[in-house]
Amino acid sequence: MKKIIVIFSLLFCGALIAQQNASKNDIIMTANGELLQVKVTKVTENVISFNYPGETVINEIKSDGVEKIVFASGRTQNFGGTKSTDGSTNKNLTVENTLPPKNEIPVLPSYEENSVAIVPLDFKRNGSYEKTLASNATEYTVGLISGKAKTKGLKVLEMDKAIEKLVNAGVNYSKLRQASPDALRKIFGTEFILYLSIDENEKNSATPSDFMADAANDNSQLERMINLRLYQVDNDVETFEVDFSENVFLNKNSGQRLATSGKWKSSLRYLTEQLFASNVLTE
Repeated sequence: MKKIIVIFSLLFCGALIAQQNASKNDIIMTANGELLQVKVTKVTENVISFNYPGETVINEIKSDGVEKIVFASGRTQNFGGTKSTDGSTNKNLTVENTLPPKNEIPVLPSYEENSVAIVPLDFKRNGSYEKTLASNATEYTVGLISGKAKTKGLKVLEMDKAIEKLVNAGVNYSKLRQASPDALRKIFGTEFILYLSIDENEKNSATPSDFMADAANDNSQLERMINLRLYQVDNDVETFEVDFSENVFLNKNSGQRLATSGKWKSSLRYLTEQLFASNVLTE
């Protein structure tokens, strides 16, 4: 009786073990980390065929999308997939990642920083452009600005270089007066440009008295108006502007015209001091 029980027990255990082995699945590990419990039916270089437990439909998956297969028998077959752990590949990636970055070309401004150009002055007397006075006033202004700029870390474009740049750009007197501040700044290549205009008009001082008519003819009045405007880079709106006007009474017989012919110099000095006192050139 005991022998019969033992034999029956052995048969039962063997059947159970066989059933467990039969129910054990193969495991496909995909390259994206997904685990598929299946029955692998065929493995080729490019395709792996399998079906799901309880199904007869054959499914396929490309081998380059599979990391490895763990068979029910315990054997493992590696494929590498897209996440290859091959040492040589990692080495190549490391070398590529450690390559020095390409040299980047810095974007430089189209102008010289902390620099100012003085547009040739527009000097008119009694409505007519005075070329000689304009040249003298421009040269005088450049000297004034240059003297004060040294203590502020500013560079003033030399007048001969400014004229050369205008000539090379094809800008004559007419075009100069019509050009926008931004267009002139690009020609000069400076951060700031300075405009100055002087307008002098002489007027007779008439009196209603006939008795004094002859005396009145010996007297006149000089009206002088000066405008100063400063423009900064990429801006057609003035950064700083000031208007100045004065009236000087002249006597034809006193030679006062000679004494006041260069009076605009003191006016320009005053305006220059106002410009640098505003600190707009050094902010």
